[in-house]
Amino acid sequence: MTLTFREVEQRALPDVVPVILIIDDDHLTRDSLAATLSIEGFDVITASTADEGIALASTGSPSLVILDTQIGDSEGFAVFRRITAGAPWLPVIMITEEDDELDAVLALEAGAADHITKPPRPRELTARIRAVLRRVGRQPQGLAPTAPPGAYTFGPVMVDVSRREATMHGRDLELSRKEFDLLTLLVSEGGHVVTRKQCMDRIWRDRKKGDSRTLDTHVKRLRKKIERTPAEPVHLITVRGVGYRFKP
Repeated sequence: MTLTFREVEQRALPDVVPVILIIDDDHLTRDSLAATLSIEGFDVITASTADEGIALASTGSPSLVILDTQIGDSEGFAVFRRITAGAPWLPVIMITEEDDELDAVLALEAGAADHITKPPRPRELTARIRAVLRRVGRQPQGLAPTAPPGAYTFGPVMVDVSRREATMHGRDLELSRKEFDLLTLLVSEGGHVVTRKQCMDRIWRDRKKGDSRTLDTHVKRLRKKIERTPAEPVHLITVRGVGYRFKP
């Protein structure tokens, strides 16, 4: 049987319908995007204010967030930081002004999964959403089907975000807050590389309290707790000159 591109694209995603959260204070753009994505088969929830969007990001269990950088008079990046601080695994596509190259660059450097310019073209936006969901996944590759919401199983590691508990081969891991956040970030990426900048941006929001040496220290400490031979890691892998990835 020959499949169309659309059918292949849809089969590449799990059967669970993705939930898309749109945060935009322009009701015309917001309603238009919501209608388009609903037609494309997504479940959609919307927010018209920054506070409402941040609350829905933590309680609405979205698969992906679409965020306007100009919400609340250019507060989009502050909203982005608050969302990813609480859910570093949640992909965000940021909408930027067509002629604002700086915002587009800042969005990607901040760790956004992608960006799209105004006015969003429906077919392009849908394709970008599906590409991001394929790349980062609503759940990491290797997630156990019986894992509860907010819990990730990747190889020998299980991370329960809501309980802030982690196990390795079924054994409880005693982790500091930052060690837990770092492990969650790496596991949630399902084997993809996480750059050093992404680690710093998502885990150490206040750079005065964290620098690259702080990250190195936490990586070493985490390896001591999850690796049989920390000096020769097989799970927490360094990608030289880039960052780290978790290998199951």
